[in-house]
Amino acid sequence: MVFSSYDWRLPTPAYPRPHPLSALCLRLLLTLSTAFVASGEPDKKPLVEPPVRVAIAPADKIGSLPRFTREVGKRAARAFLEGNWLEARNAYLSILEADPENPLTLANLGATELQLKNYDQARAHLIKALHHNPELHQSRVTLGLVYLEAGETYLAISTLSRAVADHPKDARARNYLAVAARELGWLTAAERELQAAVAAEPDFAEAHYNLALAYMERRPPAVELARRHYQRAIDLGAIADPKLDTRIGTPDEN
Repeated sequence: MVFSSYDWRLPTPAYPRPHPLSALCLRLLLTLSTAFVASGEPDKKPLVEPPVRVAIAPADKIGSLPRFTREVGKRAARAFLEGNWLEARNAYLSILEADPENPLTLANLGATELQLKNYDQARAHLIKALHHNPELHQSRVTLGLVYLEAGETYLAISTLSRAVADHPKDARARNYLAVAARELGWLTAAERELQAAVAAEPDFAEAHYNLALAYMERRPPAVELARRHYQRAIDLGAIADPKLDTRIGTPDEN
C-alpha cells in the first residue's frame, strides 16, 4: 500500500508575545496558511508549532525604515502579529509609498500577501526584496512557499534548494523542499531532505510525521522506521491519524 493519498504536513505556527519593536529591525512572524491534515475529528484543532520568524539581516546590511514611518511600522508589526493581514498590508503599503525600495518592508509585505493568498503580489514583493538584499534567507524560504502553494513546484524546488544550500541546518526549509520534491514524485530526494531535517532539529514534529509517510511510500514499505518516526511526531504533539494508527500502529502496540 502506497500512502500517496496522504498530504504531507507544513507547520502552522502560533503567535507568541510580541517582541520589542524597533525601527531598525522589525522581527516579524511568518505564519503558514496551510492547515494540517484532518485527523477525522472535526473539532480537533491543528497542531500549533513554534513560530517561524522572518530572518532580517543586520541593520547595517539591510538599512532601516525611514524615521517618519516608525509609528506606521510599529502598527504594521502589531497587525502582523495579531493576524490582521489587511491592516498589516495597508500599513506596509503606506511605508512603501515613502520608501519604495526598502527590502525589510518588501519582505514583510510579501509574507503578508502570502497569508492573503495573493500569490502574484507576494512573489513580486519577495523577489524585489531579495534583489535588494540577497541575504534575506527567510524571505527566500517564504518565496519558495509562495511557489509551492501556487502550484509552481519546479520554481519552489529551485528557490528552496538555494535556501537549503545557504543554510543547510534550516530544518523547516528542508521540510518544505521535501514536500515539493514529493509533489513531483521524487521520493528518494524527499526522504533525504526529511532525514536531514530531523537530524538538524530532532523535535520538529512535522518532519518526523512526513518522514514516517516517506518510509511508508517505499516499496515495500519500511514499516518499522515509519512507526518510529510517527510515534515521535505524536510524542511531540502532532495530531494522530486514525488510518495511520491502523496501518502502522505504535511501538506500544507491538
